Amino acid sequence: MADYRSTGKELRKSPKGLIAGLLALVLAAGGCYGIHRVRSRMESLRRDGEESIGMTEISVPELETTQPAEHPDYTETDIPVAGIKTGSLILVNDTYLTDDDDTNIVRAYDKRNGYLSVRDLEVRLREDAMEAVNQLAAGFYKATEHSDLLLSAGYRTKAEQKKLYEKDAENNPVPGCSEYQTGYTFDFCIGDGKKSKDYTDEGDYAWIAEHCAEYGFVRRFPPDKEILTQPVGSNPWAFRYVGLPHSMFMQQNNMCLEEYLELVEEYPFDGTHLFEKDALGRSYEIYYVSVDPTETGETVSVPVPRTLRYTVSGNNKHGFIVTVEMPRDDQSWGSSASESDSGSAADETAPAETTTTAE
Repeated sequence: MADYRSTGKELRKSPKGLIAGLLALVLAAGGCYGIHRVRSRMESLRRDGEESIGMTEISVPELETTQPAEHPDYTETDIPVAGIKTGSLILVNDTYLTDDDDTNIVRAYDKRNGYLSVRDLEVRLREDAMEAVNQLAAGFYKATEHSDLLLSAGYRTKAEQKKLYEKDAENNPVPGCSEYQTGYTFDFCIGDGKKSKDYTDEGDYAWIAEHCAEYGFVRRFPPDKEILTQPVGSNPWAFRYVGLPHSMFMQQNNMCLEEYLELVEEYPFDGTHLFEKDALGRSYEIYYVSVDPTETGETVSVPVPRTLRYTVSGNNKHGFIVTVEMPRDDQSWGSSASESDSGSAADETAPAETTTTAE
């Protein structure tokens, strides 16, 4: 695991909590400086990548940020420290390993809709990712009248990954290092299960790559990010569910998962927060809560809004990402969150986020 870097609110038991809190106040007062650091960091990644593989220039966005709310509308909830290894934003590679977790894993054949085929009965995904795949397939059919998307690979256990690695070590990650062990990553093919070919962004099928972010998906191994996604190179058929609004932000700003998670760590709860929107125009506030990896306690206190809907995901590194759905124009902090208006074309296919509210 990489060296721990304190970038957010620490565990209450941590002796570094006071220092981190004072540092956070300084960072909040110098928000512009924080954004400058993010941009400098992204520029450094770009220069290193270009020298190695000729990466296209990374466009660092004009980031919208907000100061943390100074009001009593946040509370704290205890989350298991082990939760760092779970959630749709976890990073898995040869540095950050994962273990088997079959929570909410479903068989794709049983859950598929009429616009999607599945290779066999063994293909599985996490339930929220599977729901979003169905909606993506329905949206693709509505746009192109194609119903030949084939889900060819999904969740793997460590034992299943071990068999693949022993058979072909050159093209398969070491067990524990595979994206497919998350249950959020899958492969697309084109065909009906009897005859198929690998997915590519050609013709009508370019629609998938162009619109997948509207449903919570990103290309896990995009063609211009090989230096960051190593040891896996460009892979056009591998998609990853990260959820909204993260997928939209990543696509709009040409970021792979590694880059995005580094960026989010620059926005701790006690500092400036990141502001994003999804395909339906809903607004979200995002902040990071770091966890001291030397802490021996079973739970960590994570600040969350009292009444607004939110999700919490670990990053499989050393912290949690909290995503808060902000009130609409006719709401304010402290008022109950309401559902988005129904009846629009986007609502017919865009997936609903799994949300939670604090008790």
